[in-house]
Amino acid sequence: MTPENTFPGRWPAPDAPAATAATAPRFSLLGPVRAWSGTAEIDLGSPQQRALLAILLLRRDQPVPCEHAVRALWGDTAPRSADTTVRTYIYRLRRLLGDLAGDAPEIRKQGGGYLLTAGGATLDTELFRDLLARGREARDRTDPGTALAHLRDALALWRGTPFGEADTPYFAAERERWEQLRSAATEELAAVQIGLGRYAEAVAMLETALAGRPLWEKLWELRIRALAGLGRRADALAAYQDARRLLHAELGLEPGPGLRELHRGILALEPPAPEVRPAVRPEEPPRPPADFVGRTAELADLTERLTAPGASVVMSLTGPAGIGKTALALRAAHGLRSHFPDGRLYARLGAPDGTPRPPEDVLGELLTALGVPAAAVPGPASGRAALWRRMTDGRRLLLVLDDAVAGARPESLLPVSPGSAALLVGRRPPGELPPPCQGFVLDGLTLADALQLLGAVVGHERLRYEAEPSARLVSTCEYRPGALRAAAARLLADPRRSVRDVERELRTGAGPGPVELRLGRPPARGGHPAHGVCPRAVAAGAHAADARRDSDAGRMSVQWRST
Repeated sequence: MTPENTFPGRWPAPDAPAATAATAPRFSLLGPVRAWSGTAEIDLGSPQQRALLAILLLRRDQPVPCEHAVRALWGDTAPRSADTTVRTYIYRLRRLLGDLAGDAPEIRKQGGGYLLTAGGATLDTELFRDLLARGREARDRTDPGTALAHLRDALALWRGTPFGEADTPYFAAERERWEQLRSAATEELAAVQIGLGRYAEAVAMLETALAGRPLWEKLWELRIRALAGLGRRADALAAYQDARRLLHAELGLEPGPGLRELHRGILALEPPAPEVRPAVRPEEPPRPPADFVGRTAELADLTERLTAPGASVVMSLTGPAGIGKTALALRAAHGLRSHFPDGRLYARLGAPDGTPRPPEDVLGELLTALGVPAAAVPGPASGRAALWRRMTDGRRLLLVLDDAVAGARPESLLPVSPGSAALLVGRRPPGELPPPCQGFVLDGLTLADALQLLGAVVGHERLRYEAEPSARLVSTCEYRPGALRAAAARLLADPRRSVRDVERELRTGAGPGPVELRLGRPPARGGHPAHGVCPRAVAAGAHAADARRDSDAGRMSVQWRST
């Protein structure tokens, strides 16, 4: 494995060799407590047993006294049998870890407690700290492109509330400690984004962060700076007043000097000064979703077309909403580092309101990503297009242009040098592109991969108990990753709700809250979706012969792969 794919303690990268993922167990605490051995998820037992494993992992290679474990698990309400229960959990965890392949952790008794030796396992909390440190180092040596990638990767490890359902004073304190580190990483990533002129990304991320940390003045300062950078001066001033009212109401304080100075600068029409110098080399595109599954044939086809020798390649990747177009494009881009040594760039052609972005705005963003200082980016669109042509001439670049909405004009963005490629991602093929433009239409996942994705989010054991409703649910979701994640969100929001209930809600539009995505009509009676699975046969257990068209789908609905 090369340093590009991993480093000590890091999760394998999406484009790492398959053998890499199977070498050591992986544990996740930044969300529900979960573990994997290779590609298979490990059943860690009851929530309290998972919580005990989290305690041992947080203090790996350090002894944990039994009384400390009891206090962490029960607080001041420990039952008389607490010591016996802890010993039972330890016995089960030892057996579970002993069955793992590779250099797995080991739990040993030491004194009056227990010690978990790390082995070769990876832990997302340690990886988060490592990536955060690397991002800060890159920022300090004025390499914001690398800082951006490391900080994004660090925050992408978070999958919910740390330590899952554990709810004692011990876990509340640990949770607050890690949430503070998360807010600090968010703050530093936003500062890098603003320094690179990526104001819209910073605004979206900071609004989410402020919902959880409304009294962090630095987050307010960065949000106001990003709004001003977008030219939304009135919104920036309104945000300052919101921060001032909140600080006064909750703490009885006025804003600090940083916020006040920024406010005066905006009133005086002074643009916010960047906190980081622009990148000196192209930055990495965003990472694909961590739960990306399947698409092996599509990925191979897309890769072959994008890397075809000869003149520059222009491709369109289209399909309905939620089908996974962006995820596939990003997965392909991250696997093509060696084919495009001069960089892989990402930009969105559509604005949040669904209208096309002006080409000069997209050009300015791409020029900044290539390392052009903001002050050197020309104002007129023609000047930016001319500079873009000069900057990309003779370079082998991959350009991913996402959200290609109707009316978008990407012509001036397309690289023309041999060995370069552009991939336009949208619901419909873009118009007025050069004749060599190739079309690639994305369909839904296979039944097995759709169940794999749903199980990766909510847990495969939960789906196995409701095998037939699970098959009906993925059919109702039209095998679209976006709709499957929306269904998974409903299942995670209320563990008491069955798969059958969620499938009925999405099919009928019933249930609490709005339906996240408008799902299409089910196939006509006797018909089959494009992936060749008859959902009626799978869901109702009828017409088994037809259902076996997809590798015996009736059986696959019960025995799908684990992640």
